[in-house]
Amino acid sequence: MSQISKRFLNQKTQDRIFTLFISSIVICDSKDIAVSLIKDLFTPTERVMLSKRFSIAYMLLEGYDYASITEALKVSSTTIGHVSLWLKEKGGGFRDVISKIKRNESMRNILSDIRDAMEELILEAPGQNWSRSKKILWERRQARKKPF
Repeated sequence: MSQISKRFLNQKTQDRIFTLFISSIVICDSKDIAVSLIKDLFTPTERVMLSKRFSIAYMLLEGYDYASITEALKVSSTTIGHVSLWLKEKGGGFRDVISKIKRNESMRNILSDIRDAMEELILEAPGQNWSRSKKILWERRQARKKPF
């Protein structure tokens, strides 16, 4: 469980450091910078904990049941319950981020479909080796599916 000092900050100082923290996240304009910042700020345990919470919330919003989430993420049903309660009471920012992620995924899928259609047109031109062309298409699609 996270530890916090028993000596409280005044509200003005707390607001300032929170603003600085948020600004540092917002200013990350690439995945590499964001990963570096997260690795610098959080311990490996904190990164796993936050990633699991994010994934639990995502899976709950996607309609997965507790048993599936427990099995996939190796978390307790109590943890899932806490995240579920948080989503029901708040979670607007999280929902906005998930919506944005889904829009980006949808756009990538559309672009990938267009790219596939164009490659098929090019590789199926008369005089092509059909077998070799299909193999090239398959390899390109598999390469695009690899996670970053």
